[in-house]
Amino acid sequence: MKYATVLGVLFGFLLAVGALWAGVTGFLVVAVLCTVGGVVGAHLEGIIDLRAVFSSGHRGRG
Repeated sequence: MKYATVLGVLFGFLLAVGALWAGVTGFLVVAVLCTVGGVVGAHLEGIIDLRAVFSSGHRGRG
């Protein structure tokens, strides 16, 4: 998917717009949601592999 990272960041931003009324807490929520959206978008574009990140400490069963 082209531009998935940008769309992910924008989606995270839109989800956090309602939190802007909370001052510094709202800013932190916006920052976290934009980061999460950017990471998910980068994963969808193939820039990063979240499966490799989350399974790096697991050797499997047995």
